[in-house]
Amino acid sequence: MNRVIVVASHRRSGTHLTLDSLRTNARDIHPAFMTLERLEPSHPKHLSVQEFDRRLRSRSGTVLVKTHALPEAGGWQSREAGQFAAQLLAGSPTIYVHRDGRDVLVSLYHFVRSYSPDVAGQSFAEFLRGAHSAPDAVGLSRAAYWQHHVLAWLDRGPTVTVSYEGMLADFAASVTAIADRLALDLRPTLSPVDLGARPGLAHAVMRPLLRRLGLGGRQSTAIRPRSGGSGGWRAAFQAADLAWFEAEASEAMRRLGYA
Repeated sequence: MNRVIVVASHRRSGTHLTLDSLRTNARDIHPAFMTLERLEPSHPKHLSVQEFDRRLRSRSGTVLVKTHALPEAGGWQSREAGQFAAQLLAGSPTIYVHRDGRDVLVSLYHFVRSYSPDVAGQSFAEFLRGAHSAPDAVGLSRAAYWQHHVLAWLDRGPTVTVSYEGMLADFAASVTAIADRLALDLRPTLSPVDLGARPGLAHAVMRPLLRRLGLGGRQSTAIRPRSGGSGGWRAAFQAADLAWFEAEASEAMRRLGYA
């Protein structure tokens, strides 16, 4: 079977930046990644376990599998999906991507309010204190769930941990560290991912040629971020919000080095 690497993170933490950075710069990575949550029957692009496994096995080289799920099998709605996910995680190296939880929640707020009328009518303070909607987060606020997600993956022991802030501050060093840990074959010249606006048709046609020539970076597969940097939480958090967040998530912040 081909090699599988799992890329896990809480939502809005730099998952696609990591996926696209490896797809662009590692020669042994398959160009298309897979999403583990497609195993859930409720997913709009649901795949049966059998079809997911078939597609996974049919791809050459090293295949990246993205997930925002918790590492425990019990977090899945489908027992069959949870068992398959647990087996995949047990046999695959894992990259865990993290970001300052305050920036995560600000980014999540703006993302969710773009499609949810209920959240669109909320202040950030209300969203921050609101209950996380996932079945595996009953009774947890969004901040507490972020901490739960981080600690669950850190306690499991990922093969590599990747900082979103580190990727932005020193792209080459971050990608090289991942490649060294996972024995990936990097291209001689590294190309950073373009977090800007999506290109027009002309650029889309030229991009494959530019990549073959080793010119230009890969366009991000993620929804365009409001900004490519970090620390934007300072404009959204009031003093009471920060105190509340710290009460809910200080352990994860400490373990990730953000405290």
